[in-house]
Amino acid sequence: MNMENKLSIDFLESHLFNMRTLGFSVFNSYYDVKVTNELREALEKEVENYVPFDASERSFLDRYHMHDLLNKNIIFGKTLEDERLQKLIAPILGDHWIMYAYTSSSLPPNGKNYGSRIHVDCPRFIPNYVTNAGVIWALDDFTFENGATHVLPGSHNTDQIPTEQFFKENNIRLNCKAGDLIIFNARLWHAAGMNKTDKYRHALTMNVCRPFMKQRMDWVRFIPSTISDQLNSQARRIIGFDTRLPSSLEEFFLPENERLYKANQE
Repeated sequence: MNMENKLSIDFLESHLFNMRTLGFSVFNSYYDVKVTNELREALEKEVENYVPFDASERSFLDRYHMHDLLNKNIIFGKTLEDERLQKLIAPILGDHWIMYAYTSSSLPPNGKNYGSRIHVDCPRFIPNYVTNAGVIWALDDFTFENGATHVLPGSHNTDQIPTEQFFKENNIRLNCKAGDLIIFNARLWHAAGMNKTDKYRHALTMNVCRPFMKQRMDWVRFIPSTISDQLNSQARRIIGFDTRLPSSLEEFFLPENERLYKANQE
């Protein structure tokens, strides 16, 4: 799909049909070359400067899945401000969806990362009800050589776990260009590929969920206010500013327009 048609009704219907049947949609040229390069350069800087947290094994394993990019540079927070993102995700998760996690997914030269195992990003299977979706911003071309993501089309529609052999025989590769956007049902079985080149393959990823669900981080407190205060209302909602819990009776009895958890979010 090409984003130049301004998300027409036909475009959105095609997107939702793909999400229901295949479990994913790919949107061409979501970001132009300039924005894509700026995001890649910012991510490359953070990957280069990454230091595992307190000698943690998990932190070492996650060195190619950075969890705190939104704390590092406002350029990453700006990805949440795009109104097209709302139009693509709201029909799936409702108007008030929020962010569960926001990470990088970088495949190192001649290597792979934790996402290269066959997996789903959501443990819950509820027939005809989506709780989570995934977003991938491709910052490099996804090719056979550098580890284009493997997906098993339609696998989000069953609680059956595919065998490794079945996945191997029936998966397809999500080859796409730098600047493309991928949205997928988080119940879709998938795996990052093996990067067989001598260069990194970079992407940004986000897991999004219903507004009543818990997030991986308390993003409102985790992200510095010097960054979050500069973002628009959509980005702040996605971060979780409209789904905060009161920590005192004073906060609980705030006037309606000041409530930390906004009303009528489903």
